[in-house]
Amino acid sequence: MDIVLQNGSVLEDDQIREGTDVHIDSGRIFRIISGGRGVPSAQNVIDVSDHYVLPGFIDLHAHGIGDVLAEEGDLVRFAEIEASFGVTACLPTFFSSPERTIANLKRALEKTNDLKKCPSVLGFRLEAPYISKTGAGHLEDLAPISPETTCALYEVSQGKIRIWDVSPEKENAIEFIEFATSKGIVTSLAHTSATVEEVKRAIEAGLSLVTHFYDTFDLPVETDPGVYPAGLTDYIQIEDRLTVEIVADGVHVHPHLVEKTLRCKGLDRVIFVTDSQLGAGYPPGIHTLPNGERVEITPDRGARRLSNGELFGSAITQLQSFRNAINLFGRTIPEASRLCSRTPAKVLGLSGKGYLAEGMDADIIVLDKDLNVRYTIIGGWIAYSCCRSQA
Repeated sequence: MDIVLQNGSVLEDDQIREGTDVHIDSGRIFRIISGGRGVPSAQNVIDVSDHYVLPGFIDLHAHGIGDVLAEEGDLVRFAEIEASFGVTACLPTFFSSPERTIANLKRALEKTNDLKKCPSVLGFRLEAPYISKTGAGHLEDLAPISPETTCALYEVSQGKIRIWDVSPEKENAIEFIEFATSKGIVTSLAHTSATVEEVKRAIEAGLSLVTHFYDTFDLPVETDPGVYPAGLTDYIQIEDRLTVEIVADGVHVHPHLVEKTLRCKGLDRVIFVTDSQLGAGYPPGIHTLPNGERVEITPDRGARRLSNGELFGSAITQLQSFRNAINLFGRTIPEASRLCSRTPAKVLGLSGKGYLAEGMDADIIVLDKDLNVRYTIIGGWIAYSCCRSQA
């Protein structure tokens, strides 16, 4: 036995079970059992009394964390910082032109020995180039959809693109979605001005996810005075074939809209993501980022450029998403775990991750009662401990 987490408040079967042990062996959960019953010898017995034992967080949309930008920085360090915030699986997210993305994918795979050096990195997400508008990005990052570009990006990734964003109104979008789906890639509706009919056709082709719902979506336009218009966001709310991402910082999406979405879609069709940028996880205050940008981070306004007060991007971590699910959106710990762990795993088809049960991957976090990370365990090894600093 490698590790025993002893006498914790363990999330199992959507319930918190007090006084429970989790036995970890060979990278998997060997047993979950009432505390003190047949504790085997183990290399590492950790007393987790008065602590929550939960499935690790999964962040499917993260551009940066701390001082690391995913597509240009050190992915090993990226994963280490993510682990300090309880993330046991993530998708570094790229937003660049095809040429830059190809170069960045090559570099990332070479530096990490095809991601073997950072096991929590499940692959990559491409938010650009197949979108219609940029939001906070740049027009030069966008490109027409073509089979040549698609194949070049797919091949250089060595099949490690897991989510690929697309605007369905773009020429060749349907053929692209069909190709990506055939390769096991999740396609996500993003940065779009598509009509409902265009989105329906995309869903039939395999589209299944919605990128940072509400953000960069057009508001419905009143065409008939006195008649309340319905827009694409209204359709998405009632379309059961689509799972939606929400940036749950309370800034990018108003809490009332988050509540509406949770009630309409349910916990199995909503995932919380960070869409995090450089500086995510920094404490409140004014910071100079590695790219020279000066931003002010505040809990109620997010990260804003000092130069003009505009949103720089999301500065939250998935740990803060989890806390917000509880403290801002009124969800229980099991419900918050669904939003930050179980449903994200379901989106990617990760049968061994997202919840705690015998035989599942030992991707586990230990939180104190104030919801601070004490341990992060990835594949049965301790990737982060609050008792020791990260290299």
